[in-house]
Amino acid sequence: MARVLACVLALAASTAWAGEQIVWQIGKPDRDYAEFACSANYPEAAKRFNKPVVFEVGRSEAARDWPFIQPGPVDAWSPIAGKPAAIRFHLASAPQGMFLLRVEFNDVHKILPPRYQVAVNGRAGQVQLTPGGGDESLSNAKAGKPQKIELVLPADMFRHGANQIELTCLEGSWVQYDAITLLNDPQGTMPEPQVQSLSAKATPYFIRSNGKVLRAIEVAVTLNVPAAGVSLRAEAGGRTIDVPVPALPRFGGIIQEIGVPDSDKPFDVKITATAGKSTRAVTVKVLPGRKWRIYVAPSSHTDIGYTDLQPKCAERHCENLDAALKLLQQHPDFRWNLEVAWQAEEYLARRDAPQREAFFRAARAGKLGVQALYCNILTGLCSHEEACRLTAFAARLHREHQIPYASAMISDVPTQEASLPMILANSGIRYFSSGINNDRAYTFTEMQKKCPCWWEGPDGSRVLMWYAPGYAHAAAFGLDQSVEAARPRILGHLQSFEDRKDYPYDAVFFHGAVGDNVALNAKLAEVCKAWNERYEYPKVILSPNRDFFEYIEKNYGDKLPVFRGSAGTYWEDGAGSSARETAMVRNAHEQVAAGEQFLALAERIAPRKQYRPEAVYGVWRNCMLYDEHTWGAYCSISQPESEFTKAQWKIKAQFAVDANKGARSVLVQGQNAIGSLIKAHRPATVLFNAASWPRTAVGPTQPNAWPWPVDPSKESKLFVVKDVPPCGYRAGDFDRDGLFRAVAPQPAEGNAIESKYYRVEFDPATGGVKSILDKELGKELVDAKAAYGANQYVYVAGGNGSRIVANPAGPEPKLTITTSGKANLRRLRYPGVGEMMLVETSGAMAPKIESAVVVYDDVKRIYFGNRLAKTLTYDKEGVYFAFPFAVEKPTFRYECPAGIVNANKDMLPGACLDWFTVQHFVEIEGKDATIVWATPDAPLVCFQDVNRGKWQTKLDFRNGHLFAYVMNNYWHTNYLAGQGGEHYFGFAMTSRPRSDLAASARFGWEAANPIQMVSIAANPDGRLPADAASLMSLAEPNVMVIGTKLSETGEGLVVRLWEVEGKPTTAHLRLHPLIPARKATACNLVEVPGQPLEVRDGVVAVPIRGSGLATVRIE
Repeated sequence: MARVLACVLALAASTAWAGEQIVWQIGKPDRDYAEFACSANYPEAAKRFNKPVVFEVGRSEAARDWPFIQPGPVDAWSPIAGKPAAIRFHLASAPQGMFLLRVEFNDVHKILPPRYQVAVNGRAGQVQLTPGGGDESLSNAKAGKPQKIELVLPADMFRHGANQIELTCLEGSWVQYDAITLLNDPQGTMPEPQVQSLSAKATPYFIRSNGKVLRAIEVAVTLNVPAAGVSLRAEAGGRTIDVPVPALPRFGGIIQEIGVPDSDKPFDVKITATAGKSTRAVTVKVLPGRKWRIYVAPSSHTDIGYTDLQPKCAERHCENLDAALKLLQQHPDFRWNLEVAWQAEEYLARRDAPQREAFFRAARAGKLGVQALYCNILTGLCSHEEACRLTAFAARLHREHQIPYASAMISDVPTQEASLPMILANSGIRYFSSGINNDRAYTFTEMQKKCPCWWEGPDGSRVLMWYAPGYAHAAAFGLDQSVEAARPRILGHLQSFEDRKDYPYDAVFFHGAVGDNVALNAKLAEVCKAWNERYEYPKVILSPNRDFFEYIEKNYGDKLPVFRGSAGTYWEDGAGSSARETAMVRNAHEQVAAGEQFLALAERIAPRKQYRPEAVYGVWRNCMLYDEHTWGAYCSISQPESEFTKAQWKIKAQFAVDANKGARSVLVQGQNAIGSLIKAHRPATVLFNAASWPRTAVGPTQPNAWPWPVDPSKESKLFVVKDVPPCGYRAGDFDRDGLFRAVAPQPAEGNAIESKYYRVEFDPATGGVKSILDKELGKELVDAKAAYGANQYVYVAGGNGSRIVANPAGPEPKLTITTSGKANLRRLRYPGVGEMMLVETSGAMAPKIESAVVVYDDVKRIYFGNRLAKTLTYDKEGVYFAFPFAVEKPTFRYECPAGIVNANKDMLPGACLDWFTVQHFVEIEGKDATIVWATPDAPLVCFQDVNRGKWQTKLDFRNGHLFAYVMNNYWHTNYLAGQGGEHYFGFAMTSRPRSDLAASARFGWEAANPIQMVSIAANPDGRLPADAASLMSLAEPNVMVIGTKLSETGEGLVVRLWEVEGKPTTAHLRLHPLIPARKATACNLVEVPGQPLEVRDGVVAVPIRGSGLATVRIE
């Protein structure tokens, strides 16, 4: 059996002929598209060119009439997607000799390079272009990956007078043009047809033919010029097969598939090709082949924005679900996946009852795979409790509608934090696939070569994992175009696995179907059906995401490698492009968790229906939609002032505003709910501690100080209150009860502040801290050799067009680093409380920087509060506060969501090392001192140095320098191009002789959760004590409460614990006597019940793995 599969173009033997003449040229070959219409602005090209392009040589102009980009069929943004572009020209005399058509591309689509057709006066040939450089070239031509095609054409393909050449992207996505040139050598003569090259190779394909299964041999024949005919012969196993070639392509070559009898032993196949008088032969050895299975988990990548306004993107995915439900009726074997649970939530909100029921039926039957994660989350930005709720909506669908719940996907985002496998496994999710976009994550490629694998979390729990290079694989491999388009692409992909000695498996995984908010292509079902009718193997299996993993686990589960660690947070750096909103959401994380805890505890003490789950869910939902990977428009950097960019950012920013407002509301409600239960004979002030350990409260006397514990623009009074009970309160009266020791400031002289723990000295030339002496340790904590002081403002300008933006092989960034200038210092003393230094200075792009640095007598802590007025710029920049700690041979540990990562040794191959994303704290351990540093407002940090675009694969930890990476605009798409206005960044630090992760975790949480002050009215009938009470506490210092809520069924209190030191522990959770605790049950993160737990005298014994999570339901 044989079949012609594709045409290949005969290439010119050389790029120049002795007698060549340029007939015409469009553009100029300079690796740029600046001379073409709408250059670097494809949305404008879509608007201007809404009809097929026609270019008339001699009349048209490239800058006006030929767009820099030609869209392919998948480019739904263009009204001329997949349409031909025509070049019309006249030849003044009869054509003679030979012609050369040279098409030079600046770039082609990276994931979906098109099948490109050239038609000369109706006679056509095609070529499959190779993958290009990526989306950055849409706005930066120099980021493109050039390629070209050259065609030798006989004179009889042209005519005297009018001629037309049509160029078409038949399949796939766009091309960008550099130049198109037609040349003629009037004296040239076309040579006699010859078989220029012949190659044959065994493929992993097995053809169905007349009830037999034959092994497919791929034969490629290239001719020097178009020929009248070619004959092929195959000799194998004592049989001779003459293969007819019924039709030759116009342009000189073929790729042909020949079926030969298979064997379970190696055998030879001889192939002979003849064209005219020319004959060539080749022999190929065929080895026994694997019977491959290709599991395709089709989905449309979910960008909540980017390609269009967020509501329109939501509707697109709803339309995809409509189309999928229709296809399921027409094609019983069709399957579709909802990449994220947000798609299901939107569909159920936007569609009527019959459509919703159709969705439920298909999902219950496993024909629609609803993936567990709510959105394509940036895991490093999540709080602990937010991470624990990432699968809550999908779990609810499972609980209420019996929708299968087993697997999760993330697409586009290249890397995730080390705790994600633990979060998933503890949520009941066993399988996880990640479709990686390596844009600005260039070094994270090794893990793709190690899959499938088990990815193990900090507590030893695991998920079965597949890292996929890219996403939208069904389209990328041509499965929504044609069998002919898919065959060569899948062949090369399977060959890469057959070449691997470490891949003994017989199945591979395709992650997703189509790209960013792209419509489902119904041809996917048709092409996969046609594929399986042609080939016995490899089988193409459209499936829910979980099917591949279930097959691998069943057949190879005990043979898979195990990996553990963090891949880093490559894309989380974009959160620094909107620092104000990022800080708002970080504060919302803490406030909603604290407020929900107090609401839940109050409801268990005195049920009053004050706990409203939908309001709490709304806050967490807004947090997730902000921490989700889509920040804004695709043109956010190239067109920051466009209405399209502004409209998308307005919606994105509103998630932060609403999260912050909603969280504050939940917090106030929770505090008021507890406050209303306190027995108060007169109005009182209540200090609330949401942490599960007792705390000493220090701060300003104004109520509701969150998120700024110290205002650097004011001389606030400070107070100190010792022993505020865990998950509880202390109440009283300022003056009568002496609850507070509130102290007004007293001006003092000098450039240093001092407590019994520290002496902190400032440099008037910069406002930075040049010395921090730990009096207990007798050690200087600031590196005297460093270029900057502690808490010193550092501004880095430059980097545009360099590798700090994109392309690690690009030019080294030319960075200009400046710092703050001369400072005004004001020292304030608070007798019995501490001291404060107010610093006022300025720096590049920050005309006013106000800082307050505080040391305390009763707490070993230094607080740094910084408010700066930032000037907006679209020039590339990075903004930092330096903390060059003097730590020898340091070990850096940082807190991620529900985990602590040792940056020295816990990073996966290729992980992000140029910056890290911190939840609450960094611990820097040295041989004679350990420093703990907390960052409530800004998540990004750099270790050792500022970000210089090195894309490091190894980080040499030679010093204790840390840089709070508070702002940047280095991205070339999606994130904000610039930011200005007022910002606040707070930091805190302490020090001790050695590492103590339990103490470090508590310190970090305290910095992000200041004690809250609330006034209550008199309530002599209250049930809680008038002075103080702990509503919940833990006896073990290495375990902390990270979340408290009412159960989803409303039948009890749910408390979530985290062990921080890596020690298996039985934690003892004590509840206030007014809180019912008759029985307790261990459950997972989505509250699926497990084993009963011991309850004795209001204390629940909770086993917890080292570095693990434990969730308990108490009734």
